[in-house]
Amino acid sequence: MLAAAATLVATGCSAEKKNSPGSAGSQGGAPPAAKTAPGVTQDSIKVGIAYPDLSAVKQYLNVDQGDYEATYNALIKKINDAGGINGRKIVPVFGAINVASPAAAQETCVKLTQDAKVFAVVGTFNANEPLCYVQTNKTAVVGGPLTSKNYAQAQAPWFSDQRGGDEVGDAMALFNADNALAGKKVAVVGVVNEQSLVSDTVIPALQKIGVTPVATGILDASFRDAAAVAQQTGVFIQKFQAAGADTVVVVGGMGGEFPKQLAKTDYRPRLLFTSSSSASIYTGDANTRDLTPVTNAAALGPKTTWNEPTLQDCVATVESAIPALKGTLSVDPETVPAGKPTPQVSTQTACRALTLFKAIADKAGKDLNYETFQNAGFGLGPLQLPGNADKANYSRETPHGAIPMRLAVFDPAKRKFVATS
Repeated sequence: MLAAAATLVATGCSAEKKNSPGSAGSQGGAPPAAKTAPGVTQDSIKVGIAYPDLSAVKQYLNVDQGDYEATYNALIKKINDAGGINGRKIVPVFGAINVASPAAAQETCVKLTQDAKVFAVVGTFNANEPLCYVQTNKTAVVGGPLTSKNYAQAQAPWFSDQRGGDEVGDAMALFNADNALAGKKVAVVGVVNEQSLVSDTVIPALQKIGVTPVATGILDASFRDAAAVAQQTGVFIQKFQAAGADTVVVVGGMGGEFPKQLAKTDYRPRLLFTSSSSASIYTGDANTRDLTPVTNAAALGPKTTWNEPTLQDCVATVESAIPALKGTLSVDPETVPAGKPTPQVSTQTACRALTLFKAIADKAGKDLNYETFQNAGFGLGPLQLPGNADKANYSRETPHGAIPMRLAVFDPAKRKFVATS
């Protein structure tokens, strides 16, 4: 899944218990936005772009997602050449995030908000990173895991196509289609910054369908300490096996690690991943030789389609601007062998971020400020996001777009999770 870009080396997105299905917060949304407009002039809008710098982890991960800056520039140029947004040209300010540095996300936040003073920041964010923008620096964000708890702390407009785990509670019942979990012994494993997702969302959702977990495991070792992660995960595996678990729900950011450690054993429970993008970190890695841990595995995620017209328009634009990609970028990433370059990731990421930002800013009108931007997002309604089979729907109650989750099963021939409907 292309969404794996956001979880390549992160421990996953943090999430909190929902207040009501689909809602962003118990108060019906963030507080009223101010009539301020940093980075906006009569003829320009300064927009920050956060993206992952993967060069520091090439020795660990065989991943090439393409040139983020060149991709964003190509798509922004097309918008600007067509008149911009209500007559204003987008002026990008790039913020590369060194994914191997714990301080990099904070440093990028300071650069874009305090130094560049952008109107909004779009792009790739993990876990609680958006709070540096929307809470600490009161700068608008488009993107990132928009959970109920984090959204309630926002002091600036925030819209996204991600719910950061809140959607899992609504979708867990998909794992029980045709009463598939009846009589099963289920264990649950997650990472420490998603502990609330495990305890407040996943376990209650399982209990609602009549399943009480026989064991749980929460990884608190740093993913940068491979030995500690392997040791602790190994303990969980022994614990689950001793409890007789024949099914394991793998929550969020644990999706790339748990099957890797499971492969070192002869224990083969059925794996149910709450994030298909995280699971794809394992299945899509060219270094992964043993796929038996994901035999009959299933995962939750939005249904995507590479042939979606909005996305293909972006593909054509980027291919035209970057001749080296001609004939390469248009290839469906589902057919790209594991370990080969996937510039489709940066293309879809940029296309989605700019599509959502432009839709809201266009609707805000000529008088662009945080108040008009927020009100425009609340009134946006249905929106086709690039690559999605299902439309998003933006309102005061759904600033995350409420994109429905689908059940996908692992296809070993394709090394991909394929939506069942």
